[in-house]
Amino acid sequence: MRLMWNNDLLTQILILLPAKSVTRCKLVCKHWLSLVSSEKFCHLHTLHSPKLQPSLLLNPNLRNPSLQFFNFNPIMNGEKLMIPYTFSFPNPIIISSCNGLMLLKSHHKDESFHVYNPTTKLSRKISVTDTYSDNIVALALAFDPSKSPHYKVVCIKSTSEDRIHPLKVDTCAIEVYDSESCVWKLRLWFVFPERLEMCGGYGGVYCNGSIYWDILDAVVYYDIAQNEFETLDMPLYAPSYRQHILHLADSSSLLQGANGHLYISRLFTKANNCQLIQLFELDMHDRRSSSWFLRYDETIPHHEHISPFNGYIEQLRFIKGSYGTETCSVLSHMYGKISVYSFLDKSYKFLVDVTGPPFNIQANYGGPHMEIYEFIECLAVV
Repeated sequence: MRLMWNNDLLTQILILLPAKSVTRCKLVCKHWLSLVSSEKFCHLHTLHSPKLQPSLLLNPNLRNPSLQFFNFNPIMNGEKLMIPYTFSFPNPIIISSCNGLMLLKSHHKDESFHVYNPTTKLSRKISVTDTYSDNIVALALAFDPSKSPHYKVVCIKSTSEDRIHPLKVDTCAIEVYDSESCVWKLRLWFVFPERLEMCGGYGGVYCNGSIYWDILDAVVYYDIAQNEFETLDMPLYAPSYRQHILHLADSSSLLQGANGHLYISRLFTKANNCQLIQLFELDMHDRRSSSWFLRYDETIPHHEHISPFNGYIEQLRFIKGSYGTETCSVLSHMYGKISVYSFLDKSYKFLVDVTGPPFNIQANYGGPHMEIYEFIECLAVV
């Protein structure tokens, strides 16, 4: 009985449990409910809980985002590979995922934005106002529990009233919302030499204090602490790869962060039923100097007939193992058939077909267009 009421001892035990197990402890008694619901405990648990391999949250069909989401674990087999997931409010669109929290957009009743914890299903509505809603260029979440229990939302807005016609220059403002103060602050004005458009989705990728966006021919990033907006060159295509690209639609590029590093993975389709995959890692020498280096360069045989007329392979996610491991894989799909390739043992494995039961997602050219986001179990307070 003493253990039931000893907060220090209880805390030391409960922070070692997975987040979902801790949420069940809320049902034991009111005392435990109060303890594990406190901001102090939630932050301690986020810092010290077992680092599980992140799962993924999959929307199998972006053309109808109100369809069922699935908690997707590519390292599992059998029935538990894809588990239906329900958000705490209807029809959300995931903008970004960052270290256990998500930034969502909802059109329920009216357009609204929310920071959401997919483990606890708790959320906070974030007011984003602008005279011209189309002028929001980017909206991204920045959360690093190892540095602070608080998160930030970064919003880039264009000050141009008419962004339909091409612009010679784009004047933008960066505003930052801090969950500790619950207020927005104007941080920076900058001028971009052309219309600023984020081709990889305006949610961006958070890595080491900066948020990165893909703008097709370059990478731009905002350093939150230094309050600077900068541009990085893309890694160069190898000359031998250019001749293998069948069509613009037969190549894809994916910007992603993992374990404190930034990566760009490129997937090419060849006419001889092969995929070519390059994985680049950003080497930040210092704040003013950086370069991309090639980590992997692989040719993957494929079992589906590939041509620019009947489909293409869409890259879904690059998967990096936990710190200290060399596990590294890439997820892709064609016609709704999701497969995973391991760089470590050169294995290629079919996982699931979302066009078949129980999913029955309609496949068009190349299959349904999917989006997939990292799902890290945590108790972080929103």
